[in-house]
Amino acid sequence: MEEDNKFIVDTMLGSLARWLRILGYDTIYERKIEDWQIIKIAKEEERVVVTRDRGLHNRALKSGLRSIYIDDPGDIPRSLALIALLTGIRLRVDFEKTRCPLCNGELMKVSKERVKDKVPARVYSLYNDFWVCSKCGNVYWVGSHWRTIEETLKQAREKYRELAKAFKVRVSA
Repeated sequence: MEEDNKFIVDTMLGSLARWLRILGYDTIYERKIEDWQIIKIAKEEERVVVTRDRGLHNRALKSGLRSIYIDDPGDIPRSLALIALLTGIRLRVDFEKTRCPLCNGELMKVSKERVKDKVPARVYSLYNDFWVCSKCGNVYWVGSHWRTIEETLKQAREKYRELAKAFKVRVSA
């Protein structure tokens, strides 16, 4: 089931890790982690390995793990579409599940008053909905960057339909 998906992403795919977190998926990403550690963590925590490293991908598969090889990390919409096709993740942001793109912490919706001294005055006056990371304390809101997020996810859904058609996979509405 898609909600059960947890990921561990190799050091070459930091942008993709952030996107999986925004989508609400528990995603481990560390800049300095060895391949053997990725395999060990993936086994222990039942995580899907997402990698740009063909050798790591093959070792993960030989170890009985689910692994996704990303051949073009620069194409985020295509990468997300491929992951969705292979794991069933949703390609829409669920504000109840989204995670901190920086540290993977869970985001909690908080009152506007609680962030008054933590955001610029202009942001405070323009927005009413705020989330705070339970781990690092970063504050988030649906700002002007939201258009870019929505456009990227729209492209990912289009690429998903193309991939599903190419692989003759039934696509739900």
